[in-house]
Amino acid sequence: MIPLTGRTTTSNWTHPATDVWQVADAAHAEAGHHAVLVRPGEPTPQGAGLYVTTDPQVAGPGPTLHLPVKLSHVDVGDVLAVTDDGSRVSVVWKASAVHNSILLTERCDHYCLMCSQPPKERDDSFLYERARRIITALPATARALSLTGGEPTIDPDAFLGLLRHIAQAAPELSTHILSNGRRFADPQFAHSYASVELRDVMVGIPLYAADPSLHDYIVQAEGAFSETVKGILNLTAAGASVEIRIVLQKTNIDHLGETAHFIARNLPFVNQVALMGLEMTGLAKPNQNLVWVDPHHYRAELKAAHRILTTAHVPTRIYNHQLCVLERELWPAAVQSISDWKNAYPVECEPCVVRDQCAGVFTTSGTRLSAHLEPITRDTNSDRRTLNEKIAQSSRG
Repeated sequence: MIPLTGRTTTSNWTHPATDVWQVADAAHAEAGHHAVLVRPGEPTPQGAGLYVTTDPQVAGPGPTLHLPVKLSHVDVGDVLAVTDDGSRVSVVWKASAVHNSILLTERCDHYCLMCSQPPKERDDSFLYERARRIITALPATARALSLTGGEPTIDPDAFLGLLRHIAQAAPELSTHILSNGRRFADPQFAHSYASVELRDVMVGIPLYAADPSLHDYIVQAEGAFSETVKGILNLTAAGASVEIRIVLQKTNIDHLGETAHFIARNLPFVNQVALMGLEMTGLAKPNQNLVWVDPHHYRAELKAAHRILTTAHVPTRIYNHQLCVLERELWPAAVQSISDWKNAYPVECEPCVVRDQCAGVFTTSGTRLSAHLEPITRDTNSDRRTLNEKIAQSSRG
């Protein structure tokens, strides 16, 4: 796991001009706009709004933040959020990462059995405003981000305002939004969302079962199924891109075929469906007896659901699964989907010939992993063909 937060010490500290800073090297820093990364042997420019170093003995000519050793990975292009007193820092954008997300709120109108980010009822509206500053501070190399929560649409005006800011400040970004979809049941809100001129944006919406009562039970919110489906219909009617997400767990795995048939019959126009492995953290830990099932045990159900959806010409991907627990014919659909900072490969994966194409595991899941992880060690012609198909599929998607 890559640590993204830590306690810091300071030198020459005065109240900084902002709490969000893009890290730059001495040669490319703009006065007042960048945090200069102070490196041994390199000249340190005057006039920077903030200086950053991992050396406790080195300070810049202005406010200096001394990072802990665990954050020595901080580099040019990263974006930092710093507390007013300089005592804590968060890496809110990692320039070298494939996956970057921005938390908009911890509030939510669901309380999902397996939520990896348990909701908190408190005023955190400052996160929407901070998200604006993060977008403004992004490096020119930024290509994609995810907006997450909580429920990002819980404050509809702040949410739409942020999207308009992205359209102006970072129009080339590809944006993915994780939402429960219920706010979009309001046709006017769905229309307002679709009217924001973003180049490439998709909403990922969970639909955990075709049975309304089962979906509502999983998300712990009565009436959620109806509003979620209405939201999906309103979004697609407005021309917006939608991904349906199904997190596979003990409570819904026996009904996965029904859910696939429901989508194939009623929502075949969505842009894609993601069949997702479970991250055993957050509320999934205390609810593990309700939600945990070894992915090896539902291979047949997963294969059948994938076939139902693809037969209906619904693009379907498999997230958060290791190749060794999947049927070989599903490999082309498997995606390396786990965020870099919480992605790892257990020691038993080291000799695996398809390790570099595999999603790996969530470090946040601890030891709660499939009991059937095993390296694939025979790189047969069949394996090579399957991998080539997988790579070709990924490049097209």
